[in-house]
Amino acid sequence: MPGNEATSDTTTNQNVVVWARSRLGQQVGRGECWDLADQALRQAGAHSSTTTGANDDYVWGDQVELKDATPGDILQFRDHVVKTATVVTTTFADGSEMEETSEVTQTRPHHTAVVEATGGAGQLQILEQHVKPGGKKVQNHKLATQSTAPTVKKEGKTVKHPVTGKLQTATVVTTITVTVSGKIRAYRPRARQ
Repeated sequence: MPGNEATSDTTTNQNVVVWARSRLGQQVGRGECWDLADQALRQAGAHSSTTTGANDDYVWGDQVELKDATPGDILQFRDHVVKTATVVTTTFADGSEMEETSEVTQTRPHHTAVVEATGGAGQLQILEQHVKPGGKKVQNHKLATQSTAPTVKKEGKTVKHPVTGKLQTATVVTTITVTVSGKIRAYRPRARQ
């Protein structure tokens, strides 16, 4: 449970990461997300999940605060959604503007992954399978774990004017907003005695 004094067994956690990373681009077991965590833990000499029902929220060891997750810990997701909205506003010298908006949504409704590395506040590098784009093969992804304030980048660029069709210098402002919802629980592996 959060607040437990779960300490990392460095060797076990390192072995989980090394084994899972060595399977990049390969399918582990049936290609389900659970299979990767299960096999990585077993190969590292740790216990697997204590629940096995198809819709269970699996328990992979001692629960730790997500902010305290370390490489080799296991993440259990429930209804996790990351929406990344990008707005690019281009302003020309004549005052005319054009705006392009795009949004990318990543969902992990009921999912399991292995922490590969920590990436600063609100970011983890994870190893997982049974997700896009690689499907049932092991992949590594950067994961947003919390919503962030919009980031804004302003730069001068040469851009084709939408009316004249001529290349002109313009000010381009790119605003990226990341919104995260759902739950992620982090578990520290327990070595078999």
